[in-house]
Parts: sequence; C-alpha cells; structure tokens
Amino acid sequence: MLLPNYFQRVPFARALLGAMIFAATPLANLTHAQAPGEAVLADADSDVENEKVRPTLDLGKFKINDLRPTRNETAKVTFSLHLAFSQNLSEAQVTQLERWKHRLRDQVITAIRITPTKDFQEPNLGHLRRKILVRVNRLFQAKIAEEVLLTEYLFRTH
Repeated sequence: MLLPNYFQRVPFARALLGAMIFAATPLANLTHAQAPGEAVLADADSDVENEKVRPTLDLGKFKINDLRPTRNETAKVTFSLHLAFSQNLSEAQVTQLERWKHRLRDQVITAIRITPTKDFQEPNLGHLRRKILVRVNRLFQAKIAEEVLLTEYLFRTH
C-alpha cells in the first residue's frame, strides 16, 4: 500500500487513515438522491458484476456404439459434454485439469456403457448425468465437478 512516509511509520496514524476511508465510503454513496427505481437497478447491476462465470471443461464429442447382446440391441449414443466446476476454481486449475481429459473421457464412456437403456430416454437425462458426475468426482477423489452439461444429444437403438 502506497502511503506517505508519516503514515507508514506511525501505526496510530495509519489506523486513523483507514478508519477515515472506511467511514467515508458509505457516505459517498449517499451524497446524491436517488429515485426508488434507481436503487433497484443499481443493486441488480452490482449483482451481475459480482457474479462470476462458472469455469467449464470441454471434453469434446462422444460417439459410442454399445452392443447389448442380452437384449439383442445396439445402442448408439452421440453427444458433446462439458463439466461445470465451482466458481471458486481458478482458470489455472481448470487448465491443469485439461491434462486429465483422456481419463475423464474414459470415465464418461464407462458410465455410458453401464447405464440401462431406459435412462437414455429420460427427458432431462438426470440418471445419466448423475452417473457421469459420480464417476468423474470419484476420479478426482473430491467433489470438484458440480454439473454435467450435455449438448447435441442423440440416442438410437437397433
């Protein structure tokens, strides 16, 4: 913190300066009168600015053909997958997780192969997404991934 030499040497003066800055901050917001609607808009804008974008990791597109001989069917599943992480995770940590991309893809493929056919036909794919999330977090040995985002989903059986 850049302060004049006097404030750096004297702790009481530094504390007094900090108290003056702290006390002046709320007063600065009250110096001009606001209409009732302006306060609501200002709060909404500050919420948007404070809200971080959740970091995600793109695992790419999956095309899986799963032969299920007990039912005499072949399930074909195609989708793109992204993992969404906590807002506390930094971009540097997400880039480190990219080194695990092949391991994560293997866990997704395993989850697809052990999933029964009825779970692929759910409207929100809740069971499938939960199985993928459990397997991915088991690989991390912690609950790092918070959500599985599936796009371009296509399921067929023959």
